[in-house]
Formats: sequence, structure tokens, C-alpha cells
Amino acid sequence: MTLSDTEKQGIVNSIARYYEGACQAKLADGLEGFYIFGSYAFGKISLDIPDINYFLLLKEGVAPEFFLQHADILKDVVNRFKDVATVRPEYRPTRYMLPRTKGPEFAVFLCLRYARMEDRLGPIPFWMGWNLEAVLKTRKLVFGRDGLADVVQPPPTKDYIKEYFPEAFSRVYQTLESAPFQYIFPEESEMLMHEAHKVAQMASIGFGVVLALDAQEIAQNKWLEYMEDKRKLVEFYRSRYDEATAVNVETMLDVRENWAKHAKNPEMAFKMYKAAIAICTRLKARHREMLGESG
Repeated sequence: MTLSDTEKQGIVNSIARYYEGACQAKLADGLEGFYIFGSYAFGKISLDIPDINYFLLLKEGVAPEFFLQHADILKDVVNRFKDVATVRPEYRPTRYMLPRTKGPEFAVFLCLRYARMEDRLGPIPFWMGWNLEAVLKTRKLVFGRDGLADVVQPPPTKDYIKEYFPEAFSRVYQTLESAPFQYIFPEESEMLMHEAHKVAQMASIGFGVVLALDAQEIAQNKWLEYMEDKRKLVEFYRSRYDEATAVNVETMLDVRENWAKHAKNPEMAFKMYKAAIAICTRLKARHREMLGESG
């Protein structure tokens, strides 16, 4: 059955409201604040491969039971909506999971990020680097206290990027290098393509753009433009990097915009994987170039 965009949006909204309500009812005591952020928060979600991004700001010293209770909520959401969508919770960029319950072809991703209040201090709050700025700029508080209002993300100056890029970026790309081992091909090639696509998107938008901006552009938060309008990315990479990297970014955008067309194509999965690895390799090289410029 083919769903209209209106029907897809209704399903996405229903999943979001149910999950949010369950978290508020059962987890509020362990949460400082519960947020949505990113494209769904400002109404620009892709309905071909919809992501709902959640930021769970945990109170200091949260009890271990919190994580077990949250897992039960996620299992309930997956089962409750299995007749209309395959709900796929993920903890990007560190844990991608095969769906336990496979429903219709229409998949909705719940993209979850934990952050502990005790990790808000220091030069890399929550170990996110300057990507935290995207959360801070697009966040919408669903319930709780806006604890992120008290978090100070150091400005991503050139010197800051040079020093902290390796630590922040390693969390994005390292899991992808070992990903092919965990999937069965061709049956699970869609999962490899999905993981590679998301890593390429995080790398190219969250890291690659800011690496190639000058000091004035960084101060003006110009990189946020590319998060809100991804169509600008290919030309950016063509002019600031090279043609090969621009082509790899173009592959990432093609997969994003034509997910239904590519999802069952193992060859496209490998193409996306190679493109993602190449993007990450190029960004690490660009960082080394920055270090050489200051050496």
C-alpha cells in the first residue's frame, strides 16, 4: 500500500506524541529535560526516510533502572505501531540496530542521544564538539527544565577545531569501519546503506563544512545554513574540497532523497558505504592540512 505524504506525516506525528507521552509519564524523574531537535523540530523532515531526533538530558547520577525502563518504552512503541510503520530506534552515531519487529515498508527512525548533566562542563560538553550547537540552535523542549540553557559550547574557532576535531569526529566514523562484518549480504544490505548514509551526513554537514570555513564564516555560524539546506552541499564541496568528495556527497544526497528507490539495491549499499568512508578519510586529511598550516 502506497502512503501519501499526508498519511506518512500523520504516522510520524502519532509515533512522536506517543513516545513523548510515555517518556513523560515514566521517566520524568530521571530527566532534566527532554527535547526534539533537527529537521523534525523545524518542520523539514524527509518523509522518505523520516528521522525524529531526541535529546535526553539526564539528571546527575541517574539510576541504572532509567535505561531499562526506557528500553521497555521503545519496545512498546515498536510493537504498538507495527501495523502502520517499522519503528527503528537508534543511538547515533554509536549504535545502529536491526529492527526486531518488521512491519510495513514505511520506516520511522527514533534517533536518540543521551547526555548526562555531569558531562556538560569542560571544552567538549557532552563529548559532541561544535555539533552541540546544532542541538542548541534547533532544540524544542518537550517537557522538563531547559537545562541546555545553562550549557556553554565554546565558540568553534579555528584553534578549537584543530585541537578537538579528532576526539569529536572519531565517535562518528570509527563504528562504520567495522560495520560490514555485522550484516548479512544481500539480505541486510539496506542496514549497511542506512548506517553509511547517516555517517556520511553527519560527517559532511557537522564536520566537513566547518573545517573548510574561514574564521569569519565560523563566527557567523555559516555552517548551520548547510544543515537547513542540504542542496548547497555539493557545490560547497566542489569549491572547497575537490570533485571526488563532491561526488561522494552527491551520492549521500541521492540516497537521502531517493531512499525507496535504492533501499533494496545491494550495489547501492556498497556504493554508499565506500562514499561514506571516502568522505571521512578526506575530512581527516583536511584536518591534517589545517595542522600543517599552523605548524
